[in-house]
Amino acid sequence: MKSINIFSFLLILGLLVSSCIEHEVIPPPVNTVDLNCSFIGFVNGTQVEFTQNVEGFKAQVMNSEDINPSPALSFKTYGTKISSFYNPQAVQIKFGTLDWDASANSQPTVTMFNDWHTNNSGIPISFSDLGANGIEVEYTDNNGVTWLSRETDPGQEANFQVNEQASDNTGDYSIFSCDFTCKVWRINPQTNLEESLDITNAKFTSWFKR
Repeated sequence: MKSINIFSFLLILGLLVSSCIEHEVIPPPVNTVDLNCSFIGFVNGTQVEFTQNVEGFKAQVMNSEDINPSPALSFKTYGTKISSFYNPQAVQIKFGTLDWDASANSQPTVTMFNDWHTNNSGIPISFSDLGANGIEVEYTDNNGVTWLSRETDPGQEANFQVNEQASDNTGDYSIFSCDFTCKVWRINPQTNLEESLDITNAKFTSWFKR
């Protein structure tokens, strides 16, 4: 009888101990798109380089859109900018435009987004003011002064290459690299005369977000 009581006691003790053990809950893997940005090129012959997470540089989404009632089409221009809180220099590219019917879809669908970028990949891209029908390059110098490309300048060239298209719970992305050579311009506020800089052998790697 005594042995039975000891056995019962040990059994109950074992059940209590096992019920107190915390079982680790392993969450399911999270799909995360690897987003990286960088810029390297020559500005008036001086090499300029920005790299993500170095001196605070990172990419920002700079999209703009013009929503029109049907049957007129709406327009979306995709933009991305690499900049830092610790450095006034920055580079931005605008690329457009994707046209779509906003009465059917409030935003371009993933298929529209992917197809538009893919169709413009691997071919020469024209320069276009505001990125209306091609790309516009905006350069901010180390004094915080903004310089813009112009669609009318001769000898400019740009090639856009989609490297990956992917989605996660933060959005849909088109990861790209863009090689370009162009002039960028500003008006000197003291002389009211135009001034330009030459950007050559530039490569901008970043991403657009739908």
